[in-house]
Amino acid sequence: MSDRITKGSENDYHPVNQYIDEQSKLRRARSFWINAKSWALILIAIGFLMVLLAWAYSLLHKHYILKRVAVVQEKVIEEKINNAISSGGISKSVEKLQMLGNNEIAIEKLNEAEKALENEKNKNKELAGKIEDTAKQINKQKEELEKSVGKIETFESEQLASLNKQQELENKIAKLVKESDERAETIKKLEDIKEKNKNAVQNYYLFNEEIIKVNNKNLRVMTRYKFKDLNATKPMSVDCYIDFYKIAKLDLVDLNLGTLNSDFKVPKKYRDSGFTKQQFLDLKQNNCRYLK
Repeated sequence: MSDRITKGSENDYHPVNQYIDEQSKLRRARSFWINAKSWALILIAIGFLMVLLAWAYSLLHKHYILKRVAVVQEKVIEEKINNAISSGGISKSVEKLQMLGNNEIAIEKLNEAEKALENEKNKNKELAGKIEDTAKQINKQKEELEKSVGKIETFESEQLASLNKQQELENKIAKLVKESDERAETIKKLEDIKEKNKNAVQNYYLFNEEIIKVNNKNLRVMTRYKFKDLNATKPMSVDCYIDFYKIAKLDLVDLNLGTLNSDFKVPKKYRDSGFTKQQFLDLKQNNCRYLK
């Protein structure tokens, strides 16, 4: 029996498989881009939402910031105004400070307070400069006088003392920020001293001192040089007196020996304490530093 050989035809499915693979790849690619677009839209939406939230927060935060700024401005401006009125030149009004809730008014008030404060600083500098100039001028005359009469121990100037008192009161008011009876009283004193300084006496005195032992007591022989004003080149008068208290601690008031050619009297109280007129005449002749 002969062998039978069955022949079948072979089918080529490669193009079909290739087509299926390509379609699968296209579907995957399409699915990826769809997902990518979806995620992109989600991220954009989240970002937009964050922007909206940030904007809303900024509006809310700004609202509270403005409220806090208004409160701080009120405190700062009140403090600056208190400092600025240290000389009493600006009147304080608590009612007006209530207007500072309005930012425009607050800024305007702040600028006014800063200008006032700057003016007060300039006035303080001017006062300090005036005190320094007065002291320098007196010291200049002191050095010139020492060339002829010897060492000048002290000086007195009503003007300089008054200016120093004004500066002292201004410094005190600057420390008394809060309203009080003490602050009001100090401001009143400052106004009085300012008025006094407008017509302050310009003359001043320089003093030469010699300590002389008389009857076993150390007496101070004081020669006093009176200058008309700061521009004077020489004293307008010279007199002499004896101080019994500062060193000797005697219960006797100063004995005025007068000018170079004037006479003087010795009251009984000095004679009862053991002193004679001749002793005082000797002191006048030998220890009073008159200008001749």
